[in-house]
Amino acid sequence: MKKLILVVLFFAFAANVSAQLKVDATGNTRVIKNLYLGGSLISDTSTVPITLKVNGVLAGSTGTSGKTNVSFGYNALYSNTTGNQNTATGYQALYSNTTGGANIAGGYQALYFNTTGICNTAIGNSVLRNNTTGNINTAIGYLALSDNKTGSYNTAIGYAANPNTNNLNSTTAIGYGAITTSSNQVRIGNSSVSSIGGYVGWTNLSDGRAKKNIRTDVPGLAFINLLQPVTYHLDLDAVDGLLKIDRKKRPGEDELPQELIDIEKKGREAKEKQVQTGFVAQDVEKVAQSIGYDFSGVDVDETGIYGLRYAEFVVPLVKAVQELSEQNDRLQAQNDQLQAQVQLQNDQMQAQINELTELVSGLLGEGTESGALRSKNALEPASGLQDAASSGASLQQNIPNPFHQSTVIRYTLPPTGQQAQMVITGASGRVIRKIPLSAAEGTGSIT
Repeated sequence: MKKLILVVLFFAFAANVSAQLKVDATGNTRVIKNLYLGGSLISDTSTVPITLKVNGVLAGSTGTSGKTNVSFGYNALYSNTTGNQNTATGYQALYSNTTGGANIAGGYQALYFNTTGICNTAIGNSVLRNNTTGNINTAIGYLALSDNKTGSYNTAIGYAANPNTNNLNSTTAIGYGAITTSSNQVRIGNSSVSSIGGYVGWTNLSDGRAKKNIRTDVPGLAFINLLQPVTYHLDLDAVDGLLKIDRKKRPGEDELPQELIDIEKKGREAKEKQVQTGFVAQDVEKVAQSIGYDFSGVDVDETGIYGLRYAEFVVPLVKAVQELSEQNDRLQAQNDQLQAQVQLQNDQMQAQINELTELVSGLLGEGTESGALRSKNALEPASGLQDAASSGASLQQNIPNPFHQSTVIRYTLPPTGQQAQMVITGASGRVIRKIPLSAAEGTGSIT
């Protein structure tokens, strides 16, 4: 165990002033006049800060060079010259700060290398440790934003949440190992995360009052038909390479309990086993370029790492559905028009048949009696032919067909028949002629 070092505080008073110690009713000891701790004067008018030292080494102070600074911890705010409104708590917190102001450092070597950076907040061990001139950064968690040096307006929450380079601006990294790769970028979680969500969908600002140069030139089928959907597995080691993550050199990694290391390992293994469905960003970019489409769904950061915004695909998909709907409407209209033309032609043809039938009937002078083998219309077989055929009677095709003036019709009658007749009708069903046949004839023909 470490030895406990006692600091002996000497009370010194002016030689010509007698000490006045007074204990009130509650047991508090009060000092009237001025109180000196070592060489420091404690009074309501003193401008000398109170400093605490252990073995002659600064361990805390109510103020350093500059104004309204507070530090507690070994060599906290050690190098400060004119920096104001700084608060440093922890071993060597804000150690290198000279003129930077309004910084808050709480933790082992938090903001250690900061010199002129202002308005930074660092809570946790080694948080913003390498920051030198970066301003208005906020980091919470061991090693959060520890790689940043000159970048400003960055936010990181979580162990080792960081940008992958030291000079990015306006980034946000939330979660253990969340890594940003480009300025003005937000990242939530690390490569082992398998689900991000909530109870409502993400809302994008889409107010028409904030949009200009609005055009309806989004391609639909021309873009969608060229896309190549694929399935794949993630290679998380390759992801680490793209993000410049060296897990062997990450500070504090070897100090983690084995059970925590195993948890991350299992998470990575499970993530790599998942079958992913999507597109390859470079392929989507080539497709868009091939048709002259400036597609906002492809995201390429400052380091050349590709990503896709899948929500952006909804717009060309909607356009493609609209184009398909228009095509369907045109085809339906064409089909309706063809059906109307066919119906008109059928009606005209039937009218001509009816006219010819009436003309023939008029020439032959026959009545309108119904025959036993008469058809309902020109397109249906004669009712009764099947029954006649089953009894042994048959009627052959007339020769020639078509004919002019005359044609020969051959027939066969069963010997058991008593009487038969051949009935000739027009297309409308009107009887043109009835011809008696003798069953004793067997096979015969009429002209």
